[in-house]
Amino acid sequence: MFYFAVAAIVVILDQASKRLIWDAFENTGGIELIGSYLRISLSKNPGAVMGILSGSRPILITVTIISIGALVFFAYRMRYAPMLKRLCLGLILGGAFGNLIDRVASGEVIDFIDMGIGLHRWPTYNVADIAVTIGAVILIAGFMKNDSIDYPDPSKIDLSSS
Repeated sequence: MFYFAVAAIVVILDQASKRLIWDAFENTGGIELIGSYLRISLSKNPGAVMGILSGSRPILITVTIISIGALVFFAYRMRYAPMLKRLCLGLILGGAFGNLIDRVASGEVIDFIDMGIGLHRWPTYNVADIAVTIGAVILIAGFMKNDSIDYPDPSKIDLSSS
């Protein structure tokens, strides 16, 4: 199943990037890549986006597991969907699982990509967050474009009349 392969690639890239960046910058905390616009800035987030629900590890883990279950259900339902929609589902699933690994292992998610202008900063994020965001935006745009999300089940298509 295509979306599981995509999810696995996202998890591998996410976990590898977190470990590599953490090992490289653990002592310095980070480095400027493009002035103050793009920096590696290590942080551990015990909550959700922008630290929301800090200290609520059991709730965040439970919500993530339920979300992953829903994504697997949707993956099954969308198994005949266009490739792009399955790709997006794989991105979201992989991102959710990547951050779940951190949350279960240490109670915090490692973030390291820091963007902004001067004091105006975007919340620090990671590869899993990028995957979830890109997957969700494209998937939502695709659903808004199409009137129907029902895909035919090939086993129920009558090919004898052709």
